[in-house]
Amino acid sequence: MRSLYWKIFFFFWLTLIISAAAVVTLTATIIEDRQHIESHQIIEIGMELADDYEEHGRNKLDHELREAQKFYGVRGFMMDSANRPISRINLPKDWLSFTQPLTPERFNQRRLRGFKAYRISSSSGNMYTFVARVEHESAYLYWYSHLPALQLGLALIIVALFTAFITWRITDPLNRLRKATNAFAQGKFDARVDEKVICRKDEISQLGQSFNNMAERIAMLLSNQQRLFRDISHELRTPLARQQIALELLARKLPDHDQAGVARIEREIGRMNELIDQVLTLLRLEQGEQAVSKEDYDIGALISQLVNDATFEAQDEDKVNLHLPEQTTLTGCPELTARCLENIIRNALRYTGEEGQVNIDVSKGKEWLEINIKDDGPGVPEAALKHLFEPFYRVEDDRNQQSGGYGIGMAIAEQAIRSQGGTIVANNRPTGGLQITIRLPL
Repeated sequence: MRSLYWKIFFFFWLTLIISAAAVVTLTATIIEDRQHIESHQIIEIGMELADDYEEHGRNKLDHELREAQKFYGVRGFMMDSANRPISRINLPKDWLSFTQPLTPERFNQRRLRGFKAYRISSSSGNMYTFVARVEHESAYLYWYSHLPALQLGLALIIVALFTAFITWRITDPLNRLRKATNAFAQGKFDARVDEKVICRKDEISQLGQSFNNMAERIAMLLSNQQRLFRDISHELRTPLARQQIALELLARKLPDHDQAGVARIEREIGRMNELIDQVLTLLRLEQGEQAVSKEDYDIGALISQLVNDATFEAQDEDKVNLHLPEQTTLTGCPELTARCLENIIRNALRYTGEEGQVNIDVSKGKEWLEINIKDDGPGVPEAALKHLFEPFYRVEDDRNQQSGGYGIGMAIAEQAIRSQGGTIVANNRPTGGLQITIRLPL
């Protein structure tokens, strides 16, 4: 097992070693190259000085030595083939030591003073000795003083590259794991961590494999739960149908004063059938069995019709304030949108109170159509907002089976919007009441 700890440890020391080696190599290369360039430059200057001396004499040589010191930072003097000085300027007091054999002591003294002796020849072939050194204020030594900054910069670049690589090696699989987790949390129960993460053979791959195992288990449990709901719902239809037929036959034989009890039983059977229909609808939406056929429809006309039906049942046509944009054409599934909006509008009318109003605002953006449904009711507890779209969840005291159905309508609404690529969110209004915000893609 290739541990992530050892990978980081290895890359740390590898980065350190490579950085040190690169800095040392760069420094040695630069110094060697610069010294080579400097030697060639001094030799070229010395050859030109020898030619000037032969053509124009000692005065010209002294002048050119001053110019070389001024423009190139090279301070030196010339000696002929017999090691006699032929220049009058820059001649040190111990110039005679440059004519004597080179001993270790003399070599160290020359090195400390920066002098080097170069054997050169003029264009005519005469041999000379040019003793010179580079002044501290020269361009080369000015550049050389910035070498530590260059070394530091190179080290930082290498560290940055290796750090970026190891960071990518760690964060890339974590991002893949995060995406899979978010997809799973959004209801995509087939989301898994891909093989690129699993094949790493380290702690991150173990985490990815654990996530996949967990996702498989949860998906299987949810599938079994949905299958159980569907099977139970289908199995209940047959005895309910038989009960309804038997009840109709019984109602024909009972006297009129017993018909009230029969009607009550019929209502309960009807409510049971309605619950079964809602459960099956929710299961079809969750499992993607209900095909979402997209078509162009007028969302404004759809909402207007739903509002008219709801206010007619509520016997109050002024209960809803509807604000629609001019262009309200939408591409999607009108049946699912209608099912969602109908549940929400009816709930808003039910809980808004006799004096309250329901406001429906539809606005159109570049990519989304937003529908805000606001009521003046009591709202819901903040802790219940995140559970409002869960199946069979009912807010205590305010929304129960007698006043608010079975707790499936909001779950169906969420699945209907999500299946079209939209979102639905519930929030309590600052002034009181509940606000449902629906966003559908254009």
